[in-house]
Amino acid sequence: MISDETGNPVGFVTVSAKNMNTQQTYQAVADSAGNFTISNLPVEGQYNFDFSAVGYQSRSISGYILKSDGPNSIIVSLKADDESLGDVVVVGYGTLRKSDLTGALSSVDTKEIASRATSNPAEAIQGVVAGVNVQKSSGIAGSAPSVKIRGVSTFGSNEPLYIIDGFPGSISSVNPNDIESMEVLKDAAAAAIYGSVAANGVIIVTTRRGKGGKVQVDINSYASSTQTAKRLDMLDAQGYLTVHKRMYDEYNKYESKKVSLPGYLSNPGIHNTNWQDEVFRTGFATTQSVAVSAGQNDTRMSLSANITDEKGVVISNTLKQQNARIKVSTKKNIFTIDGNMSFTGSKTMSPNFSLKEVYMLSPLVPVYDSEQQGGFGLTNWGGIPNNVNVVADEHFKSSWTKRQNVTGSASVGVDIIKGLTFKSSYSYRGNNYQYYYHRPAFVSDVKNPYEYPYYSESRSYWEEQVIDNLLNYTNKFHKHSVNALAGTSLTLQSSNWNSVGVEGKKTVYSVKNGVLVTNELPEGFLDPYFMTIDAGNGGTFSADGSRYEYNRMSYFGRLNYSYDDRYLLQFTIRRDGSSKFGEDSRYGNFPSVALGWKINDEPFFPEKTVISNLKLRASWGRLGNEVALGYYDHQALITRYNSLFMGYVQGSGSNPWPGSIAMGLENRILRWETTTSKNLGLDFGFLNNALSGTINYYYNTTKDLLITKKLALSSGLEDPILNVGQIRNSGLEVELKYTRNAGDFRYNVGMNLSTLNNKILSLANEDQVLMGVGLKYGTEHFPNQTRVGYPIGAFFLYKTDGIFQNEQEVAAHKNKDGDLLQESAKPGDLRFVDTNGDGVIDDKDKEYCGTGMPKIEANLKLGASYKGFDFSALIGSGWGHKLYNGNRYFYEGMNSGSNFLASTLDAWTPENRNSKIPRAVLQDPNGNTRESDRFLEKGDFVRLRHIQLGYTLPKWALARIQSDQLRIYISGENLLTWTKYEGIDPEFAPSGVLSTGVDRLIFPFTRSYVVGLQFSF
Repeated sequence: MISDETGNPVGFVTVSAKNMNTQQTYQAVADSAGNFTISNLPVEGQYNFDFSAVGYQSRSISGYILKSDGPNSIIVSLKADDESLGDVVVVGYGTLRKSDLTGALSSVDTKEIASRATSNPAEAIQGVVAGVNVQKSSGIAGSAPSVKIRGVSTFGSNEPLYIIDGFPGSISSVNPNDIESMEVLKDAAAAAIYGSVAANGVIIVTTRRGKGGKVQVDINSYASSTQTAKRLDMLDAQGYLTVHKRMYDEYNKYESKKVSLPGYLSNPGIHNTNWQDEVFRTGFATTQSVAVSAGQNDTRMSLSANITDEKGVVISNTLKQQNARIKVSTKKNIFTIDGNMSFTGSKTMSPNFSLKEVYMLSPLVPVYDSEQQGGFGLTNWGGIPNNVNVVADEHFKSSWTKRQNVTGSASVGVDIIKGLTFKSSYSYRGNNYQYYYHRPAFVSDVKNPYEYPYYSESRSYWEEQVIDNLLNYTNKFHKHSVNALAGTSLTLQSSNWNSVGVEGKKTVYSVKNGVLVTNELPEGFLDPYFMTIDAGNGGTFSADGSRYEYNRMSYFGRLNYSYDDRYLLQFTIRRDGSSKFGEDSRYGNFPSVALGWKINDEPFFPEKTVISNLKLRASWGRLGNEVALGYYDHQALITRYNSLFMGYVQGSGSNPWPGSIAMGLENRILRWETTTSKNLGLDFGFLNNALSGTINYYYNTTKDLLITKKLALSSGLEDPILNVGQIRNSGLEVELKYTRNAGDFRYNVGMNLSTLNNKILSLANEDQVLMGVGLKYGTEHFPNQTRVGYPIGAFFLYKTDGIFQNEQEVAAHKNKDGDLLQESAKPGDLRFVDTNGDGVIDDKDKEYCGTGMPKIEANLKLGASYKGFDFSALIGSGWGHKLYNGNRYFYEGMNSGSNFLASTLDAWTPENRNSKIPRAVLQDPNGNTRESDRFLEKGDFVRLRHIQLGYTLPKWALARIQSDQLRIYISGENLLTWTKYEGIDPEFAPSGVLSTGVDRLIFPFTRSYVVGLQFSF
């Protein structure tokens, strides 16, 4: 039996018994009660027993002689090792004691990940680690979150590198219940070993390994009910009529050429459709996972499987996903062999309709109309604004995505001499993707009917092979401790894709009066609902496809040195060569150096003090990034066009003659984006580490940003990508945790806080402006601009100064020459400010109005347990940022044929002059809907991200059912949000970094209620 110093049992201790005569080693793992059994030990010879467990000092018993005439028993007491609590953390290509870390690294409590109702572990770390920003892009089942570490450092993807069991991988393919440890590497000292792919940070995930002793089975199951957390409040039928009549009345009040009122205003019909109710529903999800682990002697094995079945909150939206993983490791003499294989399969059905149309579609239109073709309501009566019946789209269209991801790795390690090991490993990752789409001929939009059936399939296969060779040396002599690593890594990637589609029509050509004439006739598809390519034989086929290859060769080394376990030094260097770059700049070097000082271990440090741990850290290093660059951007590629663009077309354009051209120039000096990272950190603990924490200050500068430089149109060339930009991210991170036990009552409080200051230092030109997404057709209404001296994707907007209340105020709004600043303005319109005083209101009057990136993010974690009950909660918040409510631009404009937000009922009228919303007027002659601070709102929020209450059966009850653990719990996700922001949600992933903070047609996020079971035996 194994216990601690107070007599409480210590579970899951690894026990090794070595026969000194035969040198044979036998192993076992103690159960949760501290009991262990090793059967069939030979009686002959003496045994050395070793006991080890995380959080306790290892202990050995030598010279133990077994009795041959009866059972043998050992009672062992282990001492707590405060320094080793969470003592070993996974770093790049190895492990380190946490007390020896010199870089900025945060460990994630894997229990928190397993307790969250999600199939993607990235969602579960939201609000858990300082400096890590996790945002959802959509409430659709199967949508992936966006993860950023320490801000935005590139115009390409800012996603971190994920290392799964030692190799690059996808976090979405990992079952949250499989995770044994997760570390977040945030600075160059921690991440430089990964060099050119680590500029966005690194998240290292280690999955569960087998344990010695008896077979252990863990079962986790939960079910959750989900609903939209918030919807837009749109006009009902009566409100629709009211606002639309105001639009026409206001227009006709001042225009000499009146516009007739459309028929739907005088004869609206009887319908009052809530289109959000038609497309949103209550969702439901279930997840079941089982894991089996076992081990004997020097062999370990673990096997796990997981099934997720989710019905989303949007009609037809579903996700079905399966995960399976097996890990095996064994040690024989001087060899250590590891194998790992995993499979993830998924099928996702996403919405086939436009969310924009859901909000625009008039409530006067019925969902179903038996008199219409297809039986669905259409906008073909009374002059009602034309829109698409989204329910009809979802009924007739069908699409689904299937993915199969396979990962396998194997490694062989050799203990060459004491302290010197060599390891060679190979990893393969293959991602298979298929997308299917089908629709028959149908009508959901009277202006754009689908006249012919159509079916298409798209497929791609991406694969990656990684070959690593590592040499590791560890030694301690006198007061010196050395750990050295040298290695190489070869990465080989390739991908190919193809798509084919067929439409049930044929094109007939004829010549009439010397002119080529084309006509379309139905052809193919014996049945319009057949879903195979062959079904369209005789119709019009289209196809496309391509492939690419990519290689990277890397050499790296790391030295960790410690003197007297007080003074720490780490030096890392990595040299990468990438096929993305030309011969003149194919290789890049990425060094880092870090220092650490354990102040509390100094002789001068008082022994009796509340300070139990105090370590100072400092680091400098460089990291690379190439994700913003295409695989062949350094070459002058010849492109072949088979369309109106760059092709030669006759007739209707269905069969153009192709053309080929190289529109770019070769650039052999394209080089890596390089981030220089500086970090100063302090680790501390008080009251025997009851209160512990970390403070980090970081200052990261990325240079040689890959940016498109605009050329004169007369050049006839595509705008080239050059290394010309520079961006800076800096901030402070604080992590605190307090834990206390009072008898059977235990509680803990955790807090993390991070600040972010993002600034563009240079672009291709000092006056260059990079625009975000245009909200109007992609070509107009740009709220975001990226300029030198401001954050990336900053808001540059017209400033407003209230609403004109009468004609006198309009006439008084003049420039210094006496000319009207807003010639088209009328009472009820917005007053815009001539900020630069040039007498004209134009784009030059746009001013910096803030950024969509929170300046401060703070999260609070609460945990408590009493006997069998446990409680946890996570509260998150963001402060100091602005959000551009694009939905208000779309649906508060009151200038065209659309449904609008219910807030427009409070728009300005002569009888309602206290409104902040301008008048409703057709065509918006004053430009009230231009990009202005009218649509800009504070983004501050506080959110109850997660709350859970659980109960674990006591040991006496578990013994009756022969179980190690049985826990039931209920929890809620995203239950409450406190914010003044009027949009769907204040915390969302932007469509791109240049459009940071723009809320634009995001499917509503969800609120979930969960009940779950955890069972082990």
